[in-house]
Amino acid sequence: MSLSPADDYLPESFFTTLYPDLGMADPAAAAAEDSSSRLARLVEFWPGAVFCLDARLRCVVANRDARNWCQGPVDLTQPGTLNELLFEDLVQALVPCLPSALRGLEHEFEGEFRHPSLGMRWLRVRVQPDHCASSVQGLFLHLNDQTEQRQKNRDVHDDNRRLLAQVREHAEQLGASEARFRLMAEGIRDVGIFFLNGEGRISEWTTSAERLLGFLPSEALDQPADRFDPADTPGEENDTFLALERATLLGQCESVGWRVRHDGSQFWAHTVFTALNDPRTGETSGYSCLMRDMTEVKRLEDLLRQLNQELEARVEERTRQLQDINQDLESFSYSVSHDLRAPLRHIGSFVGMLREELDNQGSPDVQRHLDTIGQAADHMGQLIEGLLAFSRLGRAPLQRKGVAMAALLQSSMNRVQHDPALRRPPEAVRWELAPDLPEVQGDALLLSQVWDNLLANALKYSRPRELAEIAVGWHSSGDGEQVFWVRDNGVGFDPRRADKLFGVFQRLHRAKEFEGTGIGLALCRRIVERHGGRIWAESEPGKGSTFFFALPAPGTTGSVQQVQVG
Repeated sequence: MSLSPADDYLPESFFTTLYPDLGMADPAAAAAEDSSSRLARLVEFWPGAVFCLDARLRCVVANRDARNWCQGPVDLTQPGTLNELLFEDLVQALVPCLPSALRGLEHEFEGEFRHPSLGMRWLRVRVQPDHCASSVQGLFLHLNDQTEQRQKNRDVHDDNRRLLAQVREHAEQLGASEARFRLMAEGIRDVGIFFLNGEGRISEWTTSAERLLGFLPSEALDQPADRFDPADTPGEENDTFLALERATLLGQCESVGWRVRHDGSQFWAHTVFTALNDPRTGETSGYSCLMRDMTEVKRLEDLLRQLNQELEARVEERTRQLQDINQDLESFSYSVSHDLRAPLRHIGSFVGMLREELDNQGSPDVQRHLDTIGQAADHMGQLIEGLLAFSRLGRAPLQRKGVAMAALLQSSMNRVQHDPALRRPPEAVRWELAPDLPEVQGDALLLSQVWDNLLANALKYSRPRELAEIAVGWHSSGDGEQVFWVRDNGVGFDPRRADKLFGVFQRLHRAKEFEGTGIGLALCRRIVERHGGRIWAESEPGKGSTFFFALPAPGTTGSVQQVQVG
């Protein structure tokens, strides 16, 4: 609420009601108030100590601050001298000024003097004559305590000195930093640094920019930022001003492309534009430009890209050739296997016919020869069946799904134990099976062939032992693999010949000692590698063997690796 000018007037009754004494006071009596009383109050509350001395230097008036400087109570009805009122150090400082002050001269000085209760204080002392008409009737002594102000001034002085030292230090650091920057900008090789104003024109041209681009300062200053862009480069877009816009928005922008030197030659440059913002307003006041010659790097990148393309083309061509060769080999082995079956069937048939004709009447040598022919034909038939199985394995697609290895192992054990060629009394074989075989992702039918071959080999090569000990287990490796193993106490093999184990028709024992075709472990290797795993074996002659195969754990991607024989 505001008052109008008319509302500013208050009636006299308002003041008489608020201050009754005023209403009752006699105006004539108030006007007649003694002027000396007013002056006394002024002196009493004047800031600082005020002493009024008569011509004999006796104190006739002392305000409240002055009385605090006195050594004891002050009785103005019996004026005392300065020697009686003040400490000696202050009196001794005043003595040289008093005679001339009584002659009409003013004095002012500063010093440190003892206060009765506050200790040492810094005073500004002023001595003035009390003129009355044409004579000096006494002195006015004014003591102004400057201790706090002096300390403040000293603190301000110290702060200013420290600030000045910091400013000088920062100026020296800034100068050194600027000198280092200039040395770097002028001495760096294959790099040019220059600056643009807010309009995108060159405002500062350094020695490094002159060395890289070949332009003198007089030729480069005030030129637009795209002065070094090629006029017409097929396939390349002039993006200098677009880069400046991005630098304004994002603070920095990088671009690559061809740039033109003073002599017209072009080079491949990596350019970095950085916006320079005013710290007070935040507005962009200019840009810095760092341009680096990357021609050699681009040449090497183009060469590497060309070599990679050529290598990829050669790899593709070689892959097609290998695929064609593999397909031809598989077709050849499949055709040969089928074509060989007919002669073998004829051999078997004629051997049977000869046995019927002879009806056990032939000589022992004849019977032995017929048995040899029959066994050779049967062995050849087994080789052909193995070759067909190996050929079919290369063409058949994998049917991947979750496979419980424990159930798969148990079914393989049942088949192996009922094989007439491998059957042994139960008390002659000790099985040790891991109860927690995991589930894997794979083709159950193919993986069962791996177990069949490994278990059959363990039984077959443990035949010379009175008690065959066969253990099956597994563990997880740190490479995301699940490693399964089959260990036996059989005859073992020379580890130096382990690289021949997994080849087609490769055997480390004579056929008279242990039957077989040399296809089983080759099938195992092919199956495991098609699952993205690996297979290897460890053994010593006479101390048994351990066969390992590793499959990718569920959730990982396996890759075919070179078989390692440990």
